[in-house]
Amino acid sequence: MTISPFSRRDVLKGGGAAALLAMGAPLLSGPLSAKAPKIGKQAPAHFRFNLDDYEITMVSDGNIVLPTSFEAKNVDEAELKAFLQSYYLDPDTHTSQVNVCLINTGDELIMVDTGAGQYFLDSAGKLVDNLAVAGIEPEQIDKIILTHGHPDHVWGVIDDFEESPRFPNASYAMNAEEFDFWTDEDAVNKVPEMFRSFATGAMRNLKPVKDKTTRTKDGTEIAPGIRVIDTPGHTLAHQSVVVERGGKKLLITGDAIHHWPITFDHPDWQPIVDMDAEKAIVTRKRLMDMAATDKMIVAGYHMPFPGIGRIARKGQGYQWVPAAWEWNI
Repeated sequence: MTISPFSRRDVLKGGGAAALLAMGAPLLSGPLSAKAPKIGKQAPAHFRFNLDDYEITMVSDGNIVLPTSFEAKNVDEAELKAFLQSYYLDPDTHTSQVNVCLINTGDELIMVDTGAGQYFLDSAGKLVDNLAVAGIEPEQIDKIILTHGHPDHVWGVIDDFEESPRFPNASYAMNAEEFDFWTDEDAVNKVPEMFRSFATGAMRNLKPVKDKTTRTKDGTEIAPGIRVIDTPGHTLAHQSVVVERGGKKLLITGDAIHHWPITFDHPDWQPIVDMDAEKAIVTRKRLMDMAATDKMIVAGYHMPFPGIGRIARKGQGYQWVPAAWEWNI
């Protein structure tokens, strides 16, 4: 039977079934004959774009799942849950992506943070596998900028199976106060009891690379066009990263901005993991205002993958504008 009056596109569109019926063709019924096993996991995740002559790659370390109560300790539970539901989000648990940013300058491959390693949460620790799919081997990483000492940022420094640095050829850069805090033998007594494992894990990962770590301060240049800026509050001396090339600016936030949509709609809400809640509020408002004013591209460590977008003003707050067509490479 010739079906020239109807193109393949007609059949595939919504009118396809009607077209077939008009020709007297029977429709299939019952289960499809082709079967495939359920995979049960996502494809390895990475995303690339150019910042002038620098190539930026976002690589997923997986995700971490936390109670939503962690996200706003100064807000009534009912108000928090209602807000999350208004965005169709789970009111009880928050799934936070872990997006690691790599900058290829042509001379060096620079990574920001190391993910969570093998022992933080089962849903994280996927960085090395996803790097491989992105065409990057751990031995190729030249420098690693550490934003702060929390598990999902530094527990990937040491390979716990090999008991050696996971990125053997890399040097490190971390704020001097931040490094000293987490490598102090008494750090475990300086954090709330529920976060004491953070301190022991940070020490386990940071001390072995002490001699390979440059201590930074606000404005320290890591490579041409790449500098760190002080963004304290989430931790004692948290730092973020600014990359400038060809008139474009990329802001790599670390955890100074870390929850969509709470951070943007309600920057005054206080996550339980912020060490200095009031200072963190000042920092994230300053950072979001800077990103909006300068029209910066933003790489959010915990934004929905791939974590690339911009920040726009919205009323008394801000909004996250995900990356779109302009990021094609």
